[in-house]
Amino acid sequence: MPADDCDDFLRRRWVRPVLYLGAWTVLGLIEAYQSWALAKMIERPLSLGQCLALSLTMWYTMGAMAPLLVWVARRWPFEQQRRAVPLIALLSASLGLAVLKVTLDIPVERFIRPEWALIKNHSDLELFQIFFNAHFLYYLVVFWLVLGVSQAFDFYRKYRERELRASHLEGQLAVAQLQVLKVQLQPHFLFNTLNAISALIHQDVELADRMIARLGELLRTTLDNAGTQEVTLRDELEFIKPYLEIEQARLGPRLTVRVEIDPDVMDARVPNLVLQPLVENAVRHGVAPRAGPGVIEIRAVRERELLKVSVRDNGPGLSSNYREGVGVTNTRARLRQLYGHEQQFGMHNHPEGGLLVTVALPFHELAGDPTPQPLEEPGGDPRADHRR
Repeated sequence: MPADDCDDFLRRRWVRPVLYLGAWTVLGLIEAYQSWALAKMIERPLSLGQCLALSLTMWYTMGAMAPLLVWVARRWPFEQQRRAVPLIALLSASLGLAVLKVTLDIPVERFIRPEWALIKNHSDLELFQIFFNAHFLYYLVVFWLVLGVSQAFDFYRKYRERELRASHLEGQLAVAQLQVLKVQLQPHFLFNTLNAISALIHQDVELADRMIARLGELLRTTLDNAGTQEVTLRDELEFIKPYLEIEQARLGPRLTVRVEIDPDVMDARVPNLVLQPLVENAVRHGVAPRAGPGVIEIRAVRERELLKVSVRDNGPGLSSNYREGVGVTNTRARLRQLYGHEQQFGMHNHPEGGLLVTVALPFHELAGDPTPQPLEEPGGDPRADHRR
């Protein structure tokens, strides 16, 4: 059966309880037959009905108790950093359940086999000692086998969820890449850029050449990173630099970019294309509509186990009728898929004016260049040649 069909079958509400009950029933029937056949061979007074009652009761009781151990394993999983607590909890629970099972065996035996000489001739304490020596380790092993099977199913489920999440992320990444091309290469952007280049050809050939180079670099980088889920913050900043240089050349002194990045976070992992829609929104909605000078500030710092990245502009900020665009919506969704509840995404008007967008991610590093070059702030002179 294909994996997807198997998953769909197991998701049906009645399937797992039936399979669980069926497994314990099969074990009980096997042991009942073995006990009856052995009793018949040695001529012990044990009927088939008694064997069935004893074996099924024993296995059904264990089946009812085993989920408690599984619950403990899920309540204190080994995936946590402190492994001593889950281990102590599981050992305590399994030992307690095995002792409880031995204790419950005594009244069951008294009820089903009241004529058994062992039952007649020993007290409850003596019977507990006998049953403990005979069954305790056996029950302990069975409980841990059930726990192992449960953990195997849990790992398989998480593996399938990761596969589905990775597939979903690939689709979202493709949408993000197409959105970048759509946003950056929309007609008015190309029109404004080409108009600026056309005007500069007669005024400053070198600067016009730089803008053409940045436009080509922007397209090439977008295609080179196709299929990559995470990149270093250094690479993400390098990606948005050509875009900012084009906008600086087009808007002139109306656009100033300030980059303040903690050197220790340059190799931190961030989602590919996470900054571009935020910076592009800051340019389009924060700076471009202003008649006066516009400023965009990009910052990144590490706070304990989090990487915090922010993009701020000095534009009009969010209006009362603001509606979230495709780029921001897609960014939120990708962050949730990649990092779950460990990420934060916020947009709010800054007290000093403008819009502040913040992204907080778990801090993890990718192996970077052993001798990294310092990143030049995109707010520099767009005439400088940054081609490699």
